[in-house]
Amino acid sequence: MDQEKAKERKEKQLALIFDMDGVIIDNHAYHMEAWLQFAKKNDLHLSETEYKQKINGRTIGEIIRIFFPEEHNPDTIQKLGNEKEQYYRSLYFYKRKLMDGLIPLLKACKLQHIPCGIGSSAPPENISFIIEHFQIKKYFRSIVDGSNVTNGKPHPEVYLKVAKGLGISPEKCVVFEDALSGIQAAKNAGMKTIGVATTHPEHELSHTDMVIKDFTNLPIEKINSLFLASL
Repeated sequence: MDQEKAKERKEKQLALIFDMDGVIIDNHAYHMEAWLQFAKKNDLHLSETEYKQKINGRTIGEIIRIFFPEEHNPDTIQKLGNEKEQYYRSLYFYKRKLMDGLIPLLKACKLQHIPCGIGSSAPPENISFIIEHFQIKKYFRSIVDGSNVTNGKPHPEVYLKVAKGLGISPEKCVVFEDALSGIQAAKNAGMKTIGVATTHPEHELSHTDMVIKDFTNLPIEKINSLFLASL
């Protein structure tokens, strides 16, 4: 009987996967300012529209190659990427704040044994910059950052790796995303998506399964309802 119950729980199991930037934290403005400073120093052109459409969600290495297509030296690419991320961490250092409602949701997941993971294109230093500062690593069983993937979003690699780390099949995962490329990555992975309206307004996220402004008043039951048809 216990084996049957365990099997039933496994079949009904779902997992929550969180992007970092724009989801766990609302830091779009600080990344944007960091990129503008980086672009100005390196005589590059960058608009906010271009950032939202072409850059947000990609790994730092991919972005640097967009700006410097003739640069093939991995050490130089890494140095340039580190320069931009240092701008960002300096700008955001005293402004760090978790998204409203996140901690109650993570605590509820822990109580209900719902596994959670992080899937981000950000470098590991940026992940630690947040999860170590707020001491929230304990809530996440699987963390995949930009250094763990070859292909940035909209490729599904990052989310598939998180799901594998959680031991949950992709179709039983729901991804919280703010970036259009990230939403597409989750869809490409065969996962449900909840759009977080930080980087983009709500109407631009209407192709997701649900849209939220933050995690306030977001019970597990409401998230779980997305899966009722398939579980």
